[in-house]
Amino acid sequence: MKNLIPAMLAMIFLSSCTTTHSLFQSENFVLPTDSTFQAFFRPVEPLIKSGDKITISIWGHENLSIGSVNGSFNSNEATGKWLVLNEEGEANLPKLGRVKLAGLTINEANYHLQNEYSRILKDPIINIKVLNHFVTILGEVNDPGKYMIDNENLTLIELIGLSDGLSPYAKNDEVQVIRQINGQTIKLQINLRELVGLVQKNITLQPDDIVYVAPEKTKGSDVNLQKASIVASILTGMAVIVSVLVK
Repeated sequence: MKNLIPAMLAMIFLSSCTTTHSLFQSENFVLPTDSTFQAFFRPVEPLIKSGDKITISIWGHENLSIGSVNGSFNSNEATGKWLVLNEEGEANLPKLGRVKLAGLTINEANYHLQNEYSRILKDPIINIKVLNHFVTILGEVNDPGKYMIDNENLTLIELIGLSDGLSPYAKNDEVQVIRQINGQTIKLQINLRELVGLVQKNITLQPDDIVYVAPEKTKGSDVNLQKASIVASILTGMAVIVSVLVK
């Protein structure tokens, strides 16, 4: 028993000294002034792609709509009413058959289908919605998680707003946007403390982007203090036990 107690104390002490490392800790990032930023992070609307789940609303024609926002079955995955674009990026639509939509923005796809349906309908009003375009925000925000892009544009500042803003520990000069492009991971680091050029830094996010807000170093200090407090309580309890056993 006497040999066991020192070993337990050593284990507790070592565990209390461990440090936390921030996610996505790397120097491989680009700055808003780099050519990479201009090439990959310029404001563009998300494109529809193969495998996307879409709903189509045609005003006044519920029989041709799929997951219509205008009817009793609104556009969400719970209703089970959607179409999946095949490998060729085509959707099999009522009265039209297979129509390729991949590679188009939502606005372009709406316009394209309006032209297609105008052959059988008078002045069709069409609204496409993509159900599986998400972005993820992690780190020091108040409500981290996965957020749906439910319109054509979602900016970095809007996403931070959706996640209830930055936490008190947020390092707002180290906000990272991580994007996969042609199998390569590109990371943009943004300093939100600098108001100059904020419009340029407020980039339009793309589906599957990851936003990470790094923590300030003071948070690590607070966590270590909490650990030290816990360890002190354990040590106090063990000291009491040892004093009883040695009597």
